[in-house]
Amino acid sequence: MKRAMAHAIQIIMKKFAFAFVGMVAVASLCWAAPKSDGTKRQTAQPWTGTVEIFETPGRATKLQLPNVYRDLRIGPGTRVADIGAGGGWLSVRLGFQVGPTGRVYAQDILPKYTDYIERRAKATGLNNVQTVLGTMTDPKLPAKTLDVAVILNAYHEFDEPLSMLTKIRAAMKPGGRLGILERDTDGLRLEARNAYAQTGKILRRVNESNDKDPRTDDHQLALDIVKMEGIKAGWKFVSSRELGDDNYLAVFVAP
Repeated sequence: MKRAMAHAIQIIMKKFAFAFVGMVAVASLCWAAPKSDGTKRQTAQPWTGTVEIFETPGRATKLQLPNVYRDLRIGPGTRVADIGAGGGWLSVRLGFQVGPTGRVYAQDILPKYTDYIERRAKATGLNNVQTVLGTMTDPKLPAKTLDVAVILNAYHEFDEPLSMLTKIRAAMKPGGRLGILERDTDGLRLEARNAYAQTGKILRRVNESNDKDPRTDDHQLALDIVKMEGIKAGWKFVSSRELGDDNYLAVFVAP
């Protein structure tokens, strides 16, 4: 009787082990399976909540907008797209920066956000902000029109980043600039930034991230990954800039 019970338990355990290994294998395939554009990394779900989350006090100072404008060459007359515009926090600021002779394409995938931006621009007295409703895989921007495209804290949500970057490139004039602003996850860069804040001394070249450890989590993305994907999509990487807290700007140029 005892032998029979032991044999039965062994059979059950083997079946459980096979089932567990199968589940792990399936989970691994789901994680590693490339998307249609070939990327494998984790991407966050797009924010669909209220626009108040975009209106953090001191955000413009933390992001060093004057430096961003200078690096991307955004000024009077510039035609610029704010991709993943959300509630239009950046769109309206770009509207004032480019002036009446410029144009801002405030692009998002949610109608409630593009509708909100239209109302916001009207209330602000801006006639140079035009909303564009895109999709998860296509920004729907006019071809060969843009001087600059900006992606502010939204690139990590792109489900097919290489496809999006390629389609954004098609919307650029030759030599047009792309600025991707994200929050960093690179441990060496963060350590260097914190050390500089505490001592005033640069312990490492903070503009060079750790190539051996490109990491991403739900709403952060290492600079290495952004550089790699931008180049893979046909852009030329030009420079990067440390911004406030763990934010950075990566600048690319269209061929």
